[in-house]
Amino acid sequence: MMGYGWYGNGLCGNWLGLGGYGIWSVLIVIGLIALLAAIIIGASSKRNNSEALESLKSLYVKGDITEEEYLKRKNIIERKR
Repeated sequence: MMGYGWYGNGLCGNWLGLGGYGIWSVLIVIGLIALLAAIIIGASSKRNNSEALESLKSLYVKGDITEEEYLKRKNIIERKR
């Protein structure tokens, strides 16, 4: 019983040698990594959508597709954002 302190066997007090906030530190780091990944994925998705819209606009200007087809495809692309 001596040497274990308030937290029993020390599991909460010194998790992975990170001190009393060890598990919270790990969870915060994991959360930050997930947030960064979501931002990067969102940015690449927007870039892909803008490229698709530019390509679609090019087809419409060349006369390869009708205005109705242009608007239909544009709606589909914008819904995927």
